[in-house]
Amino acid sequence: MPRAPLAAKKPKLREVQQGDRRTTILRALYKCIKQQGYSKTSLTDISMAAGMSPSHIRYYFGGKEAVLEEYFRQACEAILEGIRRIPEDDPERWFQEFVDYFISNPWITRQRLSVMVEIFGIAVHDPVLREIKARYDREIRTILQRYFERVGCAEGVSPSVAAEVAQSLEAGMKYSAIFQDEYSGERAREVFQGGIAHLIAGNA
Repeated sequence: MPRAPLAAKKPKLREVQQGDRRTTILRALYKCIKQQGYSKTSLTDISMAAGMSPSHIRYYFGGKEAVLEEYFRQACEAILEGIRRIPEDDPERWFQEFVDYFISNPWITRQRLSVMVEIFGIAVHDPVLREIKARYDREIRTILQRYFERVGCAEGVSPSVAAEVAQSLEAGMKYSAIFQDEYSGERAREVFQGGIAHLIAGNA
């Protein structure tokens, strides 16, 4: 007689507590970067913001750099997961929801953008962060390429090139939003949609 499938294993209290503490440390790092930047943030700063000792931080992550790597990995994955959830059956609807989530999302504040852009800069000389950023960029381009394959591109423009242009435009809008108020919210949405329209068949 076949055995019944095993029930999902319930996490032990210690595992839950460790996960909670790691999350607390990641949030503390974000708070420190937001307030004073990563270069001026020490392990002691992170531990104070987390309400723990520096030895606790080293126990859970090993050091300041490992905390940053995990924060960046989770931040990129959270963004990608939100995009993956958008249904792709209707290209027009997909694009509007993509813009709502990725371009004019009120949750993506100037402070959050500033933290991410600072990490992008650090990634230039950090191979682990650079690889996380490269994987993130590749998936965004792949997602955008699928969209352009469905709607068709303007003459002389391939879906892969259109995806690269769209991603570059999105990145530029995010950088501009940090320093210029007019590139946040509806203005960012208008500029991005206008740029994408020129890449679609029949609109060029």
